[in-house]
Amino acid sequence: MECADQRGAQCRRRALCRGLMSGTAPGKYLARDSLQNLRDYPHPLARPLALCFVFEPAKTQFIAATCLELGFTLDTALAIPSESQLAVIRIQWWIDAIQNTAPAHAPLVQNLRILIENQQGIGEKLVSVIGHWQNACHDENRNSQQGWQALWQLLGKKLGHNADTVAGIGAFCLSSDAPCPADIYDKTGLLALRHTTPAGRGQWVYLLACFGIYHRQVGQHNQANAEFSMLGWRLLLWWLGLPPRHRAALADHP
Repeated sequence: MECADQRGAQCRRRALCRGLMSGTAPGKYLARDSLQNLRDYPHPLARPLALCFVFEPAKTQFIAATCLELGFTLDTALAIPSESQLAVIRIQWWIDAIQNTAPAHAPLVQNLRILIENQQGIGEKLVSVIGHWQNACHDENRNSQQGWQALWQLLGKKLGHNADTVAGIGAFCLSSDAPCPADIYDKTGLLALRHTTPAGRGQWVYLLACFGIYHRQVGQHNQANAEFSMLGWRLLLWWLGLPPRHRAALADHP
């Protein structure tokens, strides 16, 4: 019975994989649901990051939403336990969940397994990325910065962008300590990023950079106010080629 359940789950995952690759309705529904899961994640930056991918194809949305939700989930597993060994156990669970082929009920686990079947070799890379979170369990501050850097690099490579560029912009968005990348410090640099995106690769890196600038200017304490709630409209303006204004307040630029 267990083997039959595993085969059934694998067949369903393969069908969804084909839907992602071909752009059929099941694949689009899968991408929509994964992006919504990221938007609903209880982290103040989950929704803005999800919005940066709303104009992308279903396959891109699914890969990005699944990877980013995993990052936030690992951060939660890292931060909540009072004992570092408990954090290690919680993070190890995600490695086991990725490597296990038994039927899964958690939506993120299901999406990770679909991603692994759809992207050759990504399973081993994800395990390596999770290893950075495991190492952070033994850090006094439980800093997951290296884990996020590795995750952004993996996402950049899988979606056809420069991995270091994506990692730098991603870190700028997530961490108030990260400096503004030099190539997006002014409007000219932002628009250059928009225009030099490889054909067919979408505008999510440019939108991510726009959000990073906007987020640094608005400030984390204003994330819940009316201005921040209008982010969807602002993002549409950015997508149309009207990036946020740069202010002298970006004093972290060298």
